[in-house]
Amino acid sequence: MLMIIGSTPGVEKYRSTPRGQIAKRRCKLRITGASKNRIRFAVEIAARTAARIGGDRLGMRVSPYGVFNNMVSDAETEEVFESLARKLSAIGLAYIHVVDHSSMGAPEVKPSVKRKLREAFSGTMILAGGYDRDSAEAALREKRADLIAFARKYLANPRLVTLLRENRPLHEPDFATFYTPGEKGYADYPM
Repeated sequence: MLMIIGSTPGVEKYRSTPRGQIAKRRCKLRITGASKNRIRFAVEIAARTAARIGGDRLGMRVSPYGVFNNMVSDAETEEVFESLARKLSAIGLAYIHVVDHSSMGAPEVKPSVKRKLREAFSGTMILAGGYDRDSAEAALREKRADLIAFARKYLANPRLVTLLRENRPLHEPDFATFYTPGEKGYADYPM
């Protein structure tokens, strides 16, 4: 999935590409050919947005092996995303946020891919996907990322930072309540 994130002080705006599927070969919106053609839309949007608001206020979230809407990866996936990271670096984006959905059943974003993205992108690198305290600390210590993002764990643990700092057990999120109306699953986890 590709996502443009433009931020202004206190506000983040999310603009998703059509079905988030531009860089994938087999999808409903099919773009074929060399990697430069497969990333052209994302690069053009990033360049125009950076020209308008400044690259230092813009980041992109990528999920090289995401399977949303039956997307599939192919032999060129690594090359495509490495090329994208290089182009985004040249534009001067503030960050690239690499999501690994393997903890939810998607194929793993291999360490070699994350390393290639890290080498290709000179800005801040954010990793996300199934991290716990120890794996997040290891990734930061080994300079595989500048930041680690936690999402589902924050939903289930409103005091996540404190719990991680004190090395206390975390509550598991209730996936049945995701994307449902009401407070259940969002405001009812133990403090």
